[in-house]
Amino acid sequence: MSDVAPYFNRELSWIEFNRRVLDEARQESVPPLEKIKYLAIVSSNFDEFFMVRVASVRRAVKGGDRWPTQLAETPSQTLKMVHNLYRKTYEEQYQLWDEIRSHLAERGIRRLVPSEFHPEQLNFVRERFQKELFDVLSPVKIEDNRPFPFTGNLRLNLAFLLSGGNPEVGKMIMVEVPAYLDRLVWLPDDRPGASFAFIEDIVGLFVEQLVPGYQIRGRVEFRITRDADIPVDEEKEEDFVEAMARILQNRMHSHPMRLEVRGNNEELINRLTAALDIDADAVFPIPGPLNLKDLFSLATVSGYDELKFPVWESRRPIPDDEDIWEWIRTEDRLLFLPYESFTPVIRLLSEAAVDPDVLAIRMTLYRTSGDSPIVHALAQAAREGKQVMVLVELKARFDEEQNISWARTLEQSGCTVIYGVEGLKVHAKALLIVRRESDGIRRYVHLGTGNYNEKTAKLYGDFGLFTARSDYTFEVAQFFNAITGYSSIGRMHYLVMAPHNLKSKLLSQLEGLTQQARQGVSCRIRAKMNSLADEDIIQALYKASQAGVKILLNVRGICMLVPGKDFSANIHVISIVDRYLEHARVFIFQAGETEEVFLSSADWMFRNLERRVELMFPILFPPLKERIKSAVEVWLKDNVKARVLTSEGIWVRRQPGLTDDGTLQDELRAQEVFHRQVEQERRMERSAPKRDLVARRKPKNS
Repeated sequence: MSDVAPYFNRELSWIEFNRRVLDEARQESVPPLEKIKYLAIVSSNFDEFFMVRVASVRRAVKGGDRWPTQLAETPSQTLKMVHNLYRKTYEEQYQLWDEIRSHLAERGIRRLVPSEFHPEQLNFVRERFQKELFDVLSPVKIEDNRPFPFTGNLRLNLAFLLSGGNPEVGKMIMVEVPAYLDRLVWLPDDRPGASFAFIEDIVGLFVEQLVPGYQIRGRVEFRITRDADIPVDEEKEEDFVEAMARILQNRMHSHPMRLEVRGNNEELINRLTAALDIDADAVFPIPGPLNLKDLFSLATVSGYDELKFPVWESRRPIPDDEDIWEWIRTEDRLLFLPYESFTPVIRLLSEAAVDPDVLAIRMTLYRTSGDSPIVHALAQAAREGKQVMVLVELKARFDEEQNISWARTLEQSGCTVIYGVEGLKVHAKALLIVRRESDGIRRYVHLGTGNYNEKTAKLYGDFGLFTARSDYTFEVAQFFNAITGYSSIGRMHYLVMAPHNLKSKLLSQLEGLTQQARQGVSCRIRAKMNSLADEDIIQALYKASQAGVKILLNVRGICMLVPGKDFSANIHVISIVDRYLEHARVFIFQAGETEEVFLSSADWMFRNLERRVELMFPILFPPLKERIKSAVEVWLKDNVKARVLTSEGIWVRRQPGLTDDGTLQDELRAQEVFHRQVEQERRMERSAPKRDLVARRKPKNS
């Protein structure tokens, strides 16, 4: 924490979020295989962190060791602190892995190493190596005076020292384990339960078959994380798709940001470090299997439901036999994912694709799934002769390759594809369908806080709004005209768009509440987001706090704001980490009896407010406003999975059954409350009297 600038360090705040995720793997209430998922998420998150954020910090170090804004720690100090906190985190992560592994072994899921293989298992892995691995594993020699062989990014490799008589002593090879091979190899076992080994242990056991005449005298496993924060010059590139494809290739060869090694052969580690030209402080000895992200496959193993969370089924908010157009046209509708199913979005697009009355579809796609029903419906709509325009964001980091593929698929089907907006990422989630009806042309809209991805819709907490309000949907049409053509977009009555005026709107809202609070009006802000890192917004929140505005923030990840100081005494910050990823962005501004409720695709970060195309949209239908406000209150009262941010930057887990001031209250776990609510609604629907179907018959006298 700086005495000069009242902000927490962004990079350290991010690691603290990851440590909160890791802490869930310590909780007794979390089943063992679910704990494995948290370990895998931590590894996955750190991969991206080193590829993007650490790469950015290293550039700042080389660029003069200064930040563009005033913070307490310089980039070089930040980098050292990041490395130290990362080491502490992965040491704790692997301690937990050992504990969970022991617990799983007691329940019948055993990880074996080669020394534990019985004869049948040894024969099994030998045959597996000879039939499936021998022909796909390629030993590559490493020579100190020659360029290091291609290793790509985030690939699992094994390095070996060979001996076989002079002058062969000291020869070194590497073997890449192809990513398409299953990391876990399930072994035959006559004991109850199941046994597995890591594939690298099997490779190491039989690697001498790849180098006949040599013996193995040393081994380490290693994994390189490279700089992925490589921009594309959109002004110079005529073929943007080709330019993005080159960026993906360049990532495979960019400078290493991290070298993870497992094994204690110092000669190999030193030679790898020198050959890769990587700083010693970026070499991390890992006390267990590299890349625990691959443990997702273990966490989802079938047949062990008692070691997993109980199934929470989502509720379908619209019956299959109900007309979806009438459902939306009658009143605004709200989807609360994943407690309610994403099915209405898929159904809306699927029916629109074949509906002869649908004339046009416009949509933004940022991240979608590998076999997306959304994309298939859009492609079918184009083949049916409808006008389909899709903005596919090729700069969606780590989804670029998939988005390029989907964009080509859509174009081949007849869709008009827009490859993003120059200089900006389109992060807004918007769908517009134009339909001819008996009373004229009508627009149907869906706006969301999360991606159009049916898989993450089962795992991420998000809101989505359906509406057919003519004035509201007209502004969505204006939005699409602005991002796909040359339209100059003016200030709209409902929608607020970044980078056009979203930040200024937020600052205006905060300033308005500040002024009213100074005049004695009771004012309150309740906001939920993924990250809070925009310094202008933070300063405005400090100012509002000093004026007496009560500010309650639910920030899942990065939070640079410092609560509980003289300048922020009225600001209270919590973070919730639970089985679903908290992803919704909700902003409620209250002055006296007046409340405005907004949903948004944007976090309060500089990149969202000034470097992305985002949308913030108001909720107008009173029942939906009340439903969202109720959800926000439940989140803020969570005392099972919530942690409170102190002025020292420490996240303190709330004590179940106690408020922050120590008074008694019932235990409240927000996600469980939402699950119980939809279960109650489902039971009510099942118990409701069934509507009789009346068959139409031909009149007797006709």
